[in-house]
Amino acid sequence: MNKFFPRTLIAAALALPGLAYSQAVPITFDMNGLGIGQSFTVDLLDWTPGNALAVGAVPTAPGTSFQLLYQANLGVVSLGGVSQATAGLSGAQTFTAVAGFKEIVTSNTTGLNPVFGFNDVPVLSATNFFYIYANAVGSNLSGLGFAAAPGSVLVLSGHVINVLSSNFTVTPAPGCTVAICAPLIAPRLDNFGTDNYPGISTTVGSGTTDLNARIDSVNAAYFPTLLAGGNIAFSFFNNSQVTPFSQADPSAAFSLTGLVNGGTPHAIGAVNGVSGPNFQFQADANQSFSVAQVPEPGSLALVGLALGVLGFASRRTTKKA
Repeated sequence: MNKFFPRTLIAAALALPGLAYSQAVPITFDMNGLGIGQSFTVDLLDWTPGNALAVGAVPTAPGTSFQLLYQANLGVVSLGGVSQATAGLSGAQTFTAVAGFKEIVTSNTTGLNPVFGFNDVPVLSATNFFYIYANAVGSNLSGLGFAAAPGSVLVLSGHVINVLSSNFTVTPAPGCTVAICAPLIAPRLDNFGTDNYPGISTTVGSGTTDLNARIDSVNAAYFPTLLAGGNIAFSFFNNSQVTPFSQADPSAAFSLTGLVNGGTPHAIGAVNGVSGPNFQFQADANQSFSVAQVPEPGSLALVGLALGVLGFASRRTTKKA
């Protein structure tokens, strides 16, 4: 069995391009794509608790390459902390977000707080993506419906250009006083109502991933202010990635490219984070916007994605559907 370090910190970072950030600014979001009835000025998109999967991340060792996948449904949109609309209500369409990018383990230090380092070269490829779909509803349990589901419309496509940080801290087993010890194991992966994964346990922990992505295409009917030009719109996701799950069902499948409806099993084994080969987390994000100057001509708008883990406390109380 693989052993984990107490308070293990998994950190990731990429070299950042020259970008000049400014204060957060609102954008226009038309939630029915019709230009009437559901057009809002917003500065926050609050995604409901969803799922993240580190594909091929177990065991974590220097040189290990893995793919991080994310999927969630949109909840509410707000301006200045005031809710403007809820996805799927009063004529507003439903929306999903999917993202994926690769990372490589570059270091594995020892000691009471060992650090795992990661880096990657942000290359435009089928495994590097950030997409938003309209008229889509994903099932957290099955993992279907988040990407390229029947009837859905791709309204934003992009790719990751840098990872600001990425980490996951594993909680050590009680009584651990040595440099290397086993992780704390929760008896249930799924603590969200009915246990849909009986017999599957999980390591306990939390972590963060912060990244930026460039928009490759955008449907102006939904995002009329996210256009090509010298000013670049960024969005920042603050995302709670924790184990075990308590606000959403663990997904049985993910989209490896963001263009296929599911297709990739979660493949976590009997003990999530130990048996592998993949490691699955609950992921809860909200997304705000700011403006940056583009150092290169002709670039399209940018979207920044940050899967920032806040620990076991949540921003909201989520009821099971």
